[in-house]
Amino acid sequence: MVTELLEDPELAPDVPQPPSPGLLWHVWEEFHQAVGERMPRTSQVTWAGVDELVREWRGRERLYPLQRHVVDHVEAAMLAMIPRLRDDIADSVFRWLALDSDPGRFADWAVDTAERCVIEDIGADSAVELLGAMGSPEARAALDRLSVKPGGPASWDNAEAAQGRLFELGDGEVER
Repeated sequence: MVTELLEDPELAPDVPQPPSPGLLWHVWEEFHQAVGERMPRTSQVTWAGVDELVREWRGRERLYPLQRHVVDHVEAAMLAMIPRLRDDIADSVFRWLALDSDPGRFADWAVDTAERCVIEDIGADSAVELLGAMGSPEARAALDRLSVKPGGPASWDNAEAAQGRLFELGDGEVER
């Protein structure tokens, strides 16, 4: 009976349709953009700053229901943003390190960090590129470990990227 009521608009004309997940994600993206404009550096993203932004959004003359939903559930919006922020930061750091004229000088700490990020899929593409740019035996060994598939430590796509980088570095064959 309830199903019939929900499916027949004449029987239940005021039953709201839930937003599509894509539409809700779009509104979260709008909030993410507002946070980025207000706090362009991740070190500036604070709960106090986000609370101030929420107060401003609530003060808008026209706030759409989904915008109000995001404002009312800002913790969920922020949690949705955290993986993207982590990926953006890692990607930027690895790209910056790879620009160094001697990226191998970072081997003491960068190899382990890059390998871990590839395994956890955080800034993985630029981490693989950095490992290749470093060219040290440690970096090559990390790429070799990451290139194992199936069942290796990295996702299938990241293992493919590691294999491709090893191919570019070597004589055309991936070491095993």
